[in-house]
Amino acid sequence: MTGSVMKTSWSHCLYWVVLLILHTTVSTLERFEVLGPADPVVAVAGEDVVLPCYLKPNISAVDLHVEWFRVQTNNPLVHLYRDHEDRNENQVPSYRGRTSLFPEELSKGNTSLKLNEVRGSDDGRYKCFVRSHEWSEDSSINLNIKAVGTQPVISIEGYKEGGISLVCESKGWYPQPEVLWMDSEGHSLPAGHTETHTDSMDLFTVRRRVIVQETEINRFTCRVLQQQLNEMKETITDIPGEMFHRAHPWKVTFAVVISLAAVAVLGCTVLAHRFVKLRTKRVFWIAP
Repeated sequence: MTGSVMKTSWSHCLYWVVLLILHTTVSTLERFEVLGPADPVVAVAGEDVVLPCYLKPNISAVDLHVEWFRVQTNNPLVHLYRDHEDRNENQVPSYRGRTSLFPEELSKGNTSLKLNEVRGSDDGRYKCFVRSHEWSEDSSINLNIKAVGTQPVISIEGYKEGGISLVCESKGWYPQPEVLWMDSEGHSLPAGHTETHTDSMDLFTVRRRVIVQETEINRFTCRVLQQQLNEMKETITDIPGEMFHRAHPWKVTFAVVISLAAVAVLGCTVLAHRFVKLRTKRVFWIAP
């Protein structure tokens, strides 16, 4: 009887041990880490980029829920894979047709996202979220978009406030750059506020005006500077001195008046001289 009881106890104990081992093994297999790059991913506007994301251990993600979304946005969904297919009905409109996973790589635990034709608005923080029936993990990834714009173009708008109004424009920047106006010695000139616009790729067009006065050299520089990218472009313009004379009508009027006065004085002098000579001749003719 005792042997039978002991045998039953050992069987019962062995059952629970095996069950515990199986449960631990299953739980261990269900658990995974989601890994992404520690450094930001840098992409050039207009090009394609891959946001890396992997499972550790590299278990298959074919049967898992894989979601990519933006952090701290009202409508965050970038890409959703669920039930063995992409489910992007609620995707952010600006990402439609531009996102994809790598189906052939899902079985290897590769849940990376490919983003086509990146634009300025894609810049920011993303999360790669992976979920199974019993476990979920995520990883954050920063995407930095960069774009170096065009050479600045300087245009003369006309005369204003006794000087000449210049405008400088450059297109295709990201992030937004700074626009500086400088004189021939490199000193910053007081200028108006920088106007900004974005194009279809969410890249910045910047424009800034300045009113310049005549100097000894009349050389002015527009510099567009993007410190984060360590990029700078500048254009120099030389303005003929005679253009500044038109900016001061009173100077022209004064010069004309002076010229006319000089002509009048000269004319009067000539007439007076002729009158004196004529009178002298008449006096000599009348004398006996």
